[in-house]
Amino acid sequence: MFFYHLIFSGDIAVTQKFPTSISSGTEAIVEITIKKNDISGFAKIQQNFPDGFTAEPLDTKGATFSFKENKIKFIWMALPVENEFTISYKIKPNETTTGNFTVDGKFSFISESERKNIDIPSATFSVGNELAVEEPKLTEPVTNEPLLEQPPVVEPTTTVASIECKRTIENIEGGKYKVTLNFDKKGIQGFAKTTEQIPNGFTATENDSKGGVFSFKEQEVKILWMAIPKEDKYSISYNMEANSETANGNYNIKGYFSYLENDVTSKYDIIETSFELTSNQLVADNTIVENPIVEKPVVEKPVVEKPVVEKPVVENPVVENPVVENPVVEKPVVAPTNKITSTPNPETGVSYKVQVGAGHQKVSANYFSAKFNLTDNVSTETHEGWIKYLVGSYNEYKLARDKRNSVRNNVTTAFVTAYNIGKRITVQEALMISNQKWYK
Repeated sequence: MFFYHLIFSGDIAVTQKFPTSISSGTEAIVEITIKKNDISGFAKIQQNFPDGFTAEPLDTKGATFSFKENKIKFIWMALPVENEFTISYKIKPNETTTGNFTVDGKFSFISESERKNIDIPSATFSVGNELAVEEPKLTEPVTNEPLLEQPPVVEPTTTVASIECKRTIENIEGGKYKVTLNFDKKGIQGFAKTTEQIPNGFTATENDSKGGVFSFKEQEVKILWMAIPKEDKYSISYNMEANSETANGNYNIKGYFSYLENDVTSKYDIIETSFELTSNQLVADNTIVENPIVEKPVVEKPVVEKPVVEKPVVENPVVENPVVENPVVEKPVVAPTNKITSTPNPETGVSYKVQVGAGHQKVSANYFSAKFNLTDNVSTETHEGWIKYLVGSYNEYKLARDKRNSVRNNVTTAFVTAYNIGKRITVQEALMISNQKWYK
C-alpha cells in the first residue's frame, strides 16, 4: 500500500508516493513528482530519515544525489526543462530496525532571485510486522502569516575546480575598444563574478555578458552570475571608450574572477594587460606587466603643461583665447588625479541582518513580540514590492548567522540578508566582496 501527499505553492505542486510499511531488511521505492511550471535554475529536494536506514538513487533527472548523516538530497544546478517530472530512490531498513518512523522534508527553489521552500508533510510508516499507520492529514496552507523567503545557497561540489582566463583588447574605431575575456574552467558551478578595473578617463558598456548581470561604477566593470555558464570554455566582452580625444599614454587593465568552492570564496587573478593610446590608436600588449612602474608616459604629461606658463604672459587682454585653451590644459591634469584618490574601496560597506518575515501589508508594532515572543527591535524595509521585517545589523556574516540561529527559537524560518552600502544584495555576493567565509 502507498499513500500520497499533495503540496501546493501557487501553481507549483509536489506529490510524494511513500510505502506505509516495509519489512525489515528489504527494499522499498519512494517516488516524488514535481510540477514546476515556469521555475528553473537551482533547486533541491531534502528528506530527513531516522537512524537505521540506507538509501540509493534510482532516477535523479540530472540531479546530484547524496545520502549523508541520514539526509537524502537531490540537487539541481538547473531544473529539468519538463513542466512535470518524477524522481525516485530506494530505501532499505537495517535487519535490526523495527517500529514506527517519520520522514519529513522540503522542496527548495529559486523565484525572483530569492530561495523559497515548500515543506513536504511528514510521512509515517512502520518497519517489521506492524500494521501501517493511518495516513496523516494534508497540511492546510497558511494564509495569515508573512511569506518567508530565503536566499539561494550553492551546495558544495566534490569536483576539483580550476580556471584560466586570457584578456584581449581590440581597437574598434577612434577611441572605442572591445575587451574580451576568454575563460577555460573545470568543476565550477553556481554563483560567480568577474571584476575588471579599467583606467581613469575611460567608460565601459555591456557587449556580451553570457547571461550575467553587467554593471559599471567607479571604474569597475562587474559581471555577476547566479549560475555561471555551463560550458567549460566561453567568452565574455565589454566595450571601452576614452572620454577625451586628446587622451594618450600607457594604461593597464587588471581584474579577477571570484567563485564559490566548497562554500569558500576563491579568487583567480586575471593577468594584467597594458596598452598604449596614441592619437586614439590602441596597441594592445596582452602580456604580464613586468615592471609595474610604467610611469614614464605620465611624467611626460606635465612637460606638456608649459602652455599653462605661457597663458598669463600677454594673452590676458584677449579674453577668448584662454577660454579655448583651458580644456586642453586641464584634462590631463585634473581628471586622472582626482578619481584615483577619491575612488572608495569596494571591500567596505557590507552588512548583514536577519529577516523574520515579509508581507504586502504592514503589521502592528507588537506583532512579532505577541505572535512569536520575539523581544528584539524589529525594523522594516520595502524591497521588490514587499514589506520586510528585520532584526540586528552586523559587519560579519558569522555574527548574523549566530543571531539567526538564536532567532529561530522563536521564528523557525528566519534567515540572513546582506547589504552593500545600504543596497540589498545576495549573501554570496556579500561574502565575496567582504572576503568572508560562509557558515551553515
